[in-house]
Formats: sequence, structure tokens, C-alpha cells
Amino acid sequence: MGLTVVEIITKAQFLSDEEYDNAEWIKLINACLDDLTPVAKMLTTKENINLAVVDGGASLSIASDPDLARAYEFRNIFFTPVDGSTRELKRRALADNYSPGWKQTADKLLFQGLGDNSGTIRVDYYKRLTHVANINDIPELPVAYHELIVLYLCAKAQQKEEELDDKNDFYAEYLRGKQNMALERIWQMEPENREMIRNAKVISSLGGQG
Repeated sequence: MGLTVVEIITKAQFLSDEEYDNAEWIKLINACLDDLTPVAKMLTTKENINLAVVDGGASLSIASDPDLARAYEFRNIFFTPVDGSTRELKRRALADNYSPGWKQTADKLLFQGLGDNSGTIRVDYYKRLTHVANINDIPELPVAYHELIVLYLCAKAQQKEEELDDKNDFYAEYLRGKQNMALERIWQMEPENREMIRNAKVISSLGGQG
């Protein structure tokens, strides 16, 4: 089930021997969730998004969709025209104005080479971790990594009190855990990158022997 916010706070207070009000701890928890978002790789799918195609192209405001607005990284997009079967669209470079597919700007998804018909799209994306708001919330993070939040809180608490030796210990442990999490989540969520993970583990093992 995972740790609740109050359980995380209790552990952090015990390990760091520091006490703050719940609001301050919650701010730190949310800062940790932001820090872990890039490696968490929480895959989400949004389906049946209407796309009006004009002259083979279309655009979609990211901010106009509350779900897509929470996207950290767009992964796959599939297009289903009203009179055809679903096909995956390839991501294209912004300078490519000809190849069928999709591109991303700061605030829009752009589509080109879609043909003559409007349709719907399905978007697979990694979402930003949702912030917690009260002490009974459970962070939106795989349970195996909840202890990382405790370490992050301890490091930040010690930093505030200028107890730098303790802070460095907690933060170093947090960074090691975050790195392991990154490798594990890539292995789980991106099978096409497993060879890269194998190589990284071999290099790490050789480095440890030195």
C-alpha cells in the first residue's frame, strides 16, 4: 500500500531529529516528487482525443487538456481517422515539415501528413507525479521507492540546520537510490533500452572492482 504522508514525516523526524510543521514537510515531499518525476516513468494513456485535420495537418494545445498538461514526456501517439485503421505516428524533428508524424513545441503537439480525414488520437506519456496535499495522502510513486522520500526529507532538514555531515550522508544515499530507481524503471518501462542497462551495470561493476 505504501507510506502515507504522516508516516513519511514521522520517519523523517525520527531519523533527522528535526521537527517542522506538516505544511513544511509537505512542501519538501512535493519537491522530492518533482525531483523524482524524470526517473519515475509513470506511463499513462489518454484516448479518443478529437483531432480536426485541415490540409493533412492539425495542432493540439497541450494546456487545453488537463491530462496532457500533466505530461512530463510524450512517448507514443496513434492516429485513427474516421474512415481508416489506427496507425502509429512517428515523432519528427521541428525542422522536418514534410514527413508524416508529430512534433512538439513548448505548448503544442503538431501533426502533419495525416491525409484528408479528421479523427482521434491516443497519446502515451509519462506523467508528472501528483503533489500530495494532506497527511493521509499516499505519494503517487511505486511503493518500493517511498523510502527515497524519507531520505530526501532528512537531507533537506539537515541542510536547513546546517548539519552538513549528516545532510551529505542522507543526500548521498538518496542519490544512490535515485540512480538505482532510474535503471530499474527504464528496465521495466522501456524494454528497448535494456541493453543499455546491462552495459551500465557491467561498467558499474568494473568500476567497483577498481
